[in-house]
Amino acid sequence: MILYIHGFRTTKNSHTSQILKKYFKKDIILAEHPTKPKDAIKYLEKLIEKDNITSIIASSLGGFYATFLSHKYNLKTVLINPSVTPYKTTKIYLGENTTQDGVIFKWKNKHLKQLRKFKISKKSLKQKNFYLLLQKDDQVLNYKIANKYYDKGKIFLEKGGSHRFENLDKHLESVYAFLK
Repeated sequence: MILYIHGFRTTKNSHTSQILKKYFKKDIILAEHPTKPKDAIKYLEKLIEKDNITSIIASSLGGFYATFLSHKYNLKTVLINPSVTPYKTTKIYLGENTTQDGVIFKWKNKHLKQLRKFKISKKSLKQKNFYLLLQKDDQVLNYKIANKYYDKGKIFLEKGGSHRFENLDKHLESVYAFLK
């Protein structure tokens, strides 16, 4: 079973989630994790253990969570424009935020501190477990950071695109092949 982990301020109803659900059908669980990092990790760990998760697909902040979980559970993982340092990049969202489904939540300094606790050092990363899908015109995250951090993993890097990762459906066969 595959677990999909969405990013910051998105939900299991995101554009990416729907593309993945259409392709993987009953073989994927779309997680609706809490907004607080430590609660999100607890929730995702329970899903992994309860639902016999064998691999992960994740995007943005979900990619950061997936890296921690992949390391802990030794799972093959596909990351779509992942966040490597969300404790830095989400600082701009301190205060009140709204998810794409209209749920209001507060993002606080304590959440940035929680994120730091889940950072996996590059040295201890099992790079062979990772396949990255990166687009250079990601307007939210600098692709070079992920490209450098996961440099021993499998990487697909393309010009153009966006943070959403344009034309994801064209890459799902290679995603499936990697996760098998």
